Amino acid sequence: MAGTNEHLRIWLLSDGAPGHVSQSRGVAEAIGRFRPVELILVPLRVRRKLLKSAGRWLLHAGGVFPRWLLQRVYDLDLPDGKPDVLISSGGNTLLANALLARQFGVPNLYSGTLKGYPARCYSSVYTVTPLGTGNNRVLPLPPVPDSLSQRLPAAPADAPWLLLIGGNGAGYCYEDADWRALAAAVNRLGKERGGRWLVTTSRRTGAAAEDLLQQLLDPAVLEETVYFGKTPKPVVRDFLARCRGVWVSEDSLTMVAEAIYSGRPVRSISPRRARPEVNDAAALAGYVDHGLLERSFMHDLATLELSARTGEIEIPDVQRMIWEDVQTLLPPGRLP
Repeated sequence: MAGTNEHLRIWLLSDGAPGHVSQSRGVAEAIGRFRPVELILVPLRVRRKLLKSAGRWLLHAGGVFPRWLLQRVYDLDLPDGKPDVLISSGGNTLLANALLARQFGVPNLYSGTLKGYPARCYSSVYTVTPLGTGNNRVLPLPPVPDSLSQRLPAAPADAPWLLLIGGNGAGYCYEDADWRALAAAVNRLGKERGGRWLVTTSRRTGAAAEDLLQQLLDPAVLEETVYFGKTPKPVVRDFLARCRGVWVSEDSLTMVAEAIYSGRPVRSISPRRARPEVNDAAALAGYVDHGLLERSFMHDLATLELSARTGEIEIPDVQRMIWEDVQTLLPPGRLP
């Protein structure tokens, strides 16, 4: 095993989903904050779902795995050599993560819920809601890449507010009445408080909702708008840096977490028809308990002020929490 002055070799198993890659990179870059790492992305794609399900059953049964199983289940090319640590996120990576950890005998880390896979097959499992297993490390916020975890400089008192808009999915269903209530609240607060808004929609917002919002939002209260379905631009981080407070739709926990990491006061907003999954609901409730988030239904915004909180929000050091855990998993020769 190489000495501690050399890079820790990390294989990041990726199913290509941006949210999953973001969480995996968050874990890897948390390690990289405290010691040198070599990060190698290993793309994979499930080829045979039935074989993947059989592999999950074998993991529960503690069975012997044929050497060909990994390549039969997945389309992937493994890098040369051996990893020091395996990291992944997303249900399609769980079997590969467990099999490669067995093959190489190295710590393997997973970010997210286990989708029915046995927890004992992973060295640590990072979640924001408890799984009830000994190797589950419950974090106050999900891992994000280092560039998103940095607190943004304080905004001036006359900075605009920010509205991050998602759309249908994850148990949330938006109707015209919800968009009308949101637009009315944005217009009222902009006029009564003399402030302006930065607004961006996203991939899931949809053309119909964008058209309606474009009709309803008063240009007089808008500083800049991006309708993603019409003119897609990656502006979220830039808008967060420019704003003094955030409203973000609850259907995207990724956007909610990114907004919280900015250090701005954040309020999540949701439609009347909101039935988030159990883990998502627990995550949101946890953010509230940690004083990181306020929540509202769109129809309750009519008489709402922008935020009851003032000053900077204390953001937990999730990277340090991850590194303190990873240190316990590395062989003595790999510790700094």
